[in-house]
Amino acid sequence: MRNQRTPLSHTEQAALERLYEDYEPVADSFSRAVAVTALAELDCEPSVAHSVLDRLLSKGYLYAVDGDLHITDSP
Repeated sequence: MRNQRTPLSHTEQAALERLYEDYEPVADSFSRAVAVTALAELDCEPSVAHSVLDRLLSKGYLYAVDGDLHITDSP
């Protein structure tokens, strides 16, 4: 569950908004590799993109099922 007291950094917010452009919260899934490619459009290096995805997972904005990522709900 998302912690309402854990704000997103500018980079995390931009990444989440970018993922929202392509994926419906909860319903759609995507691989980490696809997410890293999408975040490259924001000029995120792969290592930064992986870090951002990890933080979004730990803050509850994304969740993983069988290796695929899902967005929890709308921003």
